[in-house]
Amino acid sequence: MKQLFLLALCMGLMGTSFAQKSKITGFVLDSTARKPVEFATVALMKDTKVVEGTTSDVTGKFTFSKVPEGVYQLKITFVGYKDKTLLNVAVTADNDLDLGVVPFAQTAQQLNEVKVVEQKALFEDRPDRLVYNAEKDITIKGGNAGDVLRKIPSIAVDLDGNVELRGSSNIKVLINNKPSNLMAKSIADVLKLIPADDIKQIEVITSPSAKYDAEGTAGIINIITKRNNLQGINGKANASIGRWNDNYNGSLNYRKKSFGLSARGGFNKWRNLGENYTKRVTTVENYKTELLQNTYFRGGGENMNGTISAEWDIDSLNRLSAGLNFYDGKNAMNFDYINNFSSSSEKTLFTRKLYRIYDWDGGTLNLDYNKTFKKPKKEFNVLTMFSKEAEDSYYNLDQLNAENAVYYREKSPNASRNYEGTVQIDFTNPLDSVSTLEMGTKAILRNVKSDYRVATALDGSTNFTDVPALANVFDYNQQVASTYIAYSRTSKNKWGINAGARYEHTFIQAAFLSGTVPFSNNYGNIIPNISLSRNLPKNQKLKLSYSQRIQRPMLWFLNPYVNASEPKMTYSGNPYLKPELTHSAEASYNVYIKESSVNAVFFMRQTNNALERIRTVDSEGNANITFQNIAQNISYGLTLSGTAKIKKKFSTNGSFNLYYNVLNSPALQASNANWMYRVNLNSTYDFGKGFKAQFFGFFNSPRVMLQGKMSGYAYYNIALQKEVLKKKGSISAGLDNFFAPFIEQKMSFSSPTFVQEGGSKFFNRGWRVSFSYEFGKMTNAPQRQKKSINNDDKKGGEN
Repeated sequence: MKQLFLLALCMGLMGTSFAQKSKITGFVLDSTARKPVEFATVALMKDTKVVEGTTSDVTGKFTFSKVPEGVYQLKITFVGYKDKTLLNVAVTADNDLDLGVVPFAQTAQQLNEVKVVEQKALFEDRPDRLVYNAEKDITIKGGNAGDVLRKIPSIAVDLDGNVELRGSSNIKVLINNKPSNLMAKSIADVLKLIPADDIKQIEVITSPSAKYDAEGTAGIINIITKRNNLQGINGKANASIGRWNDNYNGSLNYRKKSFGLSARGGFNKWRNLGENYTKRVTTVENYKTELLQNTYFRGGGENMNGTISAEWDIDSLNRLSAGLNFYDGKNAMNFDYINNFSSSSEKTLFTRKLYRIYDWDGGTLNLDYNKTFKKPKKEFNVLTMFSKEAEDSYYNLDQLNAENAVYYREKSPNASRNYEGTVQIDFTNPLDSVSTLEMGTKAILRNVKSDYRVATALDGSTNFTDVPALANVFDYNQQVASTYIAYSRTSKNKWGINAGARYEHTFIQAAFLSGTVPFSNNYGNIIPNISLSRNLPKNQKLKLSYSQRIQRPMLWFLNPYVNASEPKMTYSGNPYLKPELTHSAEASYNVYIKESSVNAVFFMRQTNNALERIRTVDSEGNANITFQNIAQNISYGLTLSGTAKIKKKFSTNGSFNLYYNVLNSPALQASNANWMYRVNLNSTYDFGKGFKAQFFGFFNSPRVMLQGKMSGYAYYNIALQKEVLKKKGSISAGLDNFFAPFIEQKMSFSSPTFVQEGGSKFFNRGWRVSFSYEFGKMTNAPQRQKKSINNDDKKGGEN
């Protein structure tokens, strides 16, 4: 009997141990924004006592894996939301319970004169991009977007404002995920138009997914300006004056319930001063020429811009939005060229006085529809964009002999127009809590016109005569049709994957008024990409990626207008350029140690049919700069960056970029290769009571080009900031390159027919003082992601 009793007791205990338990799942969703609520606390309760607790993940999902049979209560809490309790949650044996979407309502909280500050690091390394939180950096106040870009580890901005990402200028720059038509002319010029005080973040995407346009062989730089999603009326005003820049801008935001309206505007002015020197020796068929040239330049520009945007949440699932952006500006410069030219048959000394002006204006209109679904992260978007840009350039010159008498005059206007229309449709569908499928299609229609003329007065009088051989009208049409599909999967503590493919087909038609044969071209490209990531123990992460990119030339490269304003030098575009194709691969490693982080990236990039700026010199010593597809460009590199909080009040971040660049052109019988590097350092000290100090500096090593090389240079600044007026305002002051009056950069170029040496001095020792003030009363409002057009498919120009 005793054995039977023990056997029955064991069987009873085993039956209890192996009783089936069920799983409870659900999704916490913001009831207004229809977005997942991360890290919400979910408690499983029975008879008012907590049985088990968990938190929602990035998709809003929560799970209780082993729940015995019974009736429970479910309580959800999170800061800024009303507590929610689900009663009578009945669990039966062998039946999993899916609660579906659980709506979670926000609490409207009045913020009377309370400023909510999110403590972010200066740099954030996200799975698909590096983010620089510019609004936390006080050394950039009073500067422009070029000054901000200099802070980012993998980006180099030279003294002319030209931008490179990991040694390549083939990048796409977006503003709030949108293109600027001005970028098609010159990225360097556009960066001067954006005040640093207006920039919130800059994102650097070196391995873009298939949903991005395939343009930008080195990657994408996205400049995000400051925005506001709070209820009520509020705004901000900024003013900054300095030695080289003055900026004035402000914003006003209104939001009530489902309707929001915002307006921004600004005016900025800049000044330039410097000098160049050139020595060029040419030998063609035993005929030798030599040019010695000194150039002194001065001038500046101004720009005003504005944005008006409106959003209407029709209901919790549907949104309409519209935006209008407009700008108007000019840049005027005076140049004095002192030239000493000699050849086998002559020797001349002359001075050229040149006045050059660029005048631009334009606008962009966006109309967008966004639909979300009850299923978290499921979205459908129809996006449209229409834009027009007008840009007029003009120069006139007087050429003086050794006795300072004018013996030649020339003037040349060039009017260009750029019209663009885009329609884009995107659909995002989460397959489960960790997997997402994205697909979409897009059409871009562009028309570019350039009308240029040249007139001369050979006797130095004001009676100008047109030169028909130097005039033409260029009409360029481009259509790009594309479609893509992308799959991503991110699972905690497991491998993540992002893979996709994009197909783009390009149609080109170009015509000239006279003298040049019209042409057309069309081509298709399949652009794949794949990225694998793995979360490792102890806050470590590994990522591998491969992608292809293409680079289409745009107006600055294509316009055949010949600019002959500089003595013995002409600049022109090439309308017959073809796109580049680049293969890019990288491996990155991240580790986070308390409040510090270290990031290492190894990359390889190969560009075939590379588009290069080429210099040629004829037998008379006249040089021409244009663009050709005649080179292969290969780069191998390493980027090391890190952030550290050395003490409670002192933090620093720095980076070291090292890469080997190989350029080769059999057509020109030219090749060049060299190691290049860049070092960045940015440090902040918080004295407390709203008083901070910050230092920034970098050094660029010498760099090589296909036909030459440029010397290295350093840049540094320091700034102090004090919060005032109950933290609603701030005053800051900064000094730039205060140990030297100018930065000098030397350069040299060579080919089988010429050797050229020269350099530039840019006077940039300066100061700046800034003041900003925020006003208005606000309440928390739901933040719903806004979709917009990304025409990131055009190659911007360089100065």
